[in-house]
Amino acid sequence: MSFLIRSLLILGLLAVNGTASYAKVVINEIMYHPPDDRDELQWLELHNTGEQAVNLAGWSLVKGVQFTFTNSVSLPPGGFIVIARDRGAFVTHYRPNTPVVGDFKGRLSHGGERIELANPAKTIVDAVEFSDALPWPTSPDGMSPSLERRMPNIPADTHAHWAPSPLPPTQGAAGTPGQPNANFTTNLPPVLANLRYPSPGTPATSTHPQPFEVLADLQDSDGLDRVTLLYRILRIAAAPSAAGPETTLAGSESALPMKRISGDAQRGTFSVQIPAQPVGHLIRFRIEAVDRSGTLASLPHPHDARPTWSVMSGMPANNAEIPFAFLAEHGKPERPGSSIRNMDWSGRSGRRKATPAEPSRGDATFVYLPPGASVPQVFDHIRITPRQAGWKVRLQRDQLLDGMSTVNVLFEYQPRFVLSEHLAFETYRKAGVPTPLSGHWRTWHNGRPVGYHLFVEQPTSSFLRRVKHDPDGDLFKLIWYGGDLIGQHEKKNNPESGHAQLVETVEALNQSRGSKLWPEIERRFNVPECVNYYAVNMLIQNWDGFFNNYFLYRGPGSDGKWEILPWDEDKTWGDYDGASPQYDWYTMPLSFGMAGDKPKMKLTERFMGQTGPHGGPMWWRQPGWFSGPLLANPEFRTRFKTRLRELLESEFTPEKMEPVIARVERALEPEIRFRAQFVTSPRPEGGPGAGFGAPQEATAGSPGNSGQALERFRRHIDSFRRQVKFRREFLLKELDQERSP
Repeated sequence: MSFLIRSLLILGLLAVNGTASYAKVVINEIMYHPPDDRDELQWLELHNTGEQAVNLAGWSLVKGVQFTFTNSVSLPPGGFIVIARDRGAFVTHYRPNTPVVGDFKGRLSHGGERIELANPAKTIVDAVEFSDALPWPTSPDGMSPSLERRMPNIPADTHAHWAPSPLPPTQGAAGTPGQPNANFTTNLPPVLANLRYPSPGTPATSTHPQPFEVLADLQDSDGLDRVTLLYRILRIAAAPSAAGPETTLAGSESALPMKRISGDAQRGTFSVQIPAQPVGHLIRFRIEAVDRSGTLASLPHPHDARPTWSVMSGMPANNAEIPFAFLAEHGKPERPGSSIRNMDWSGRSGRRKATPAEPSRGDATFVYLPPGASVPQVFDHIRITPRQAGWKVRLQRDQLLDGMSTVNVLFEYQPRFVLSEHLAFETYRKAGVPTPLSGHWRTWHNGRPVGYHLFVEQPTSSFLRRVKHDPDGDLFKLIWYGGDLIGQHEKKNNPESGHAQLVETVEALNQSRGSKLWPEIERRFNVPECVNYYAVNMLIQNWDGFFNNYFLYRGPGSDGKWEILPWDEDKTWGDYDGASPQYDWYTMPLSFGMAGDKPKMKLTERFMGQTGPHGGPMWWRQPGWFSGPLLANPEFRTRFKTRLRELLESEFTPEKMEPVIARVERALEPEIRFRAQFVTSPRPEGGPGAGFGAPQEATAGSPGNSGQALERFRRHIDSFRRQVKFRREFLLKELDQERSP
């Protein structure tokens, strides 16, 4: 069995004997990364450990961030004072009677940095260089806790002297500002210097499960008394071809004493074997160590992002064309995290219901097994939030999957959506648009197979980093039923900056006319990216992507530019509410989405009463806030049509798109048969109202489902090929007609 060395930085413990002289005023607590990147809530706390009051006039923070006490401020013995980045925001969020000053200059790094405290003589009297990565506590990195100093009268320069503050029940900047630290102790608990155990995804066979050894190097200046390993077993994976039981906890924790195999009273290596477990089970374990003074250390810290270590007992090999994804929830299931509104076709929203608060830490597991592999990636203590037609998998920021922190796992009520959305994103990628990652996974939920699902990366700060965009920029999600400009643009980050830049931009677009509008567009928009986005919308007939169904991003600073990021691409490629079951609609006009576009209806549509919510055909929508003025501007429109023709001649051709479509066909055809064993057929496709209804439940299938599902799948694949051919012909003809005098 192969072993992964977990190097946690071997420590030399310092005895607290009073011989060293340390500052009386120390850096005692740090909130460096509040949840939701609300950096206006950053702060540091100073603590007077001495027996005399200290006048802080002239004291300063000189590295990391900058702040100087310019007035006389008396810090009493045993007292605390907070230095906030934004004093007003701090007072609003925390206890109003907390002693706080502000505002410090700069911003604390989310990744860690060195902070120095200087006295009036400019002598550095205390300093800490913290990190957001192991062996430092990781939950202060955006999960709500602060970073607390355990003992203020010993040096701050090692991770063992710091711990996360308690996790609040729901996400929100927490900590103990202005109060004694929750982790304060008069005796440092035992410290873990090194841990060795099998890789989290160690393979095993179903016929020969093996026990595995855990080795821990521990040290304590008082001497180590006893060390215990506690573990719990959770079922994650059923056999890949049969339904399995729900994932359950196998009782309470089991305890195993760890045996010292080397070392002395103050430091030593301890060993224990965890018994063999069946394949497909997760072993969560932690260590409790007690020194001879009775001080207990629970390792990892109970408030850390991952309060246990986690190991899979083994997994069946993946011989499919797509990855396996096992989603397992172990505690009470989360409630959906997004707001719910009552909607009507006019676009007005009814009374808004309360948004459920988000937990500060999850109790779920995601196990990912790529094709051809037997060693999975294990993401434990994460959040899995139910959402319409699937789940939102929220990973911890220090353990991402291909750069993704949040992934939507979906199978909506029409199997076509699982195909069309991915093919749409593939087309955006080919055109160079910053696009969420997407693909397909064979999925299990709580041990039950639910068949292939679409995965789509959620636009988050991790997504922005992956596409080389500054995560400090503003991110909005379009929601068409929001009513007005602000209501339709849900702010996803930087809540303190609000919608001011968006409102100012739309006002400028509406006030400028003719030749004056183009300089405004050039100054405010990433023109090549916006051109690419609208060109692909036109290729795939994304009728809902000019008015809705996208994210907006604006780079930080006064010169930040707007970009449009694709989202929710299911009803594309000839589909709309009430579309023909053949998906043989190819004629969305070149004028669609621009200001001045008028709805045109066929006589048959009028006769059949097939008028959509905006007064035209079912697919017609009014121009969007940005698409209207941009696409109607002569200079922008010229660039748009030029780029559209380039894509029609270079990328959106049968020769270039066939490998993309064939790859999906080859990978998913076996998955159609697999899924049909467990899931009933969805409702009929096409026709009025086909786009509405609850997601199809995953229930027991039947052998007859396989043939029907395969026939439907092949019809969809053929329709995508026809869409490339006939949509391309239509657009080239439209472009030629517009160019003709």
